[in-house]
Amino acid sequence: MISGKFGEIGELIFEIDLVGADAERYPIDVLLDTGFTTGYLALDAQDVQSLGWSMIEGERAMRMVQGEDFFDIYEGRVFLDEREYIIPVLAGSGISEPLLGLQWLKMLPLAVNFATGMLTLG
Repeated sequence: MISGKFGEIGELIFEIDLVGADAERYPIDVLLDTGFTTGYLALDAQDVQSLGWSMIEGERAMRMVQGEDFFDIYEGRVFLDEREYIIPVLAGSGISEPLLGLQWLKMLPLAVNFATGMLTLG
């Protein structure tokens, strides 16, 4: 189980580790995006390329809040809840904040209690 923190307006923020092709782990804060229902993780394309991950699909169209956008899909490795996962990662230009998708909630329980400040995943 990992503990998270609440953002200024109640955002759900967790720290996960990205595992580069060199097996090095890079901790980052990610926002659990309740509108990101179709994926596990979305990152800026430059960040994904710096990790050395392999592209598994190019230019998939996806509907976003701002309209349709195109993303490359990479095979990513993340360390979360004391386990390593190999997942498809959406990479696009201009993703200002790394996003965790709701697909995680099919595998890991989420507990949120604003009154006590408790936020956990896993």
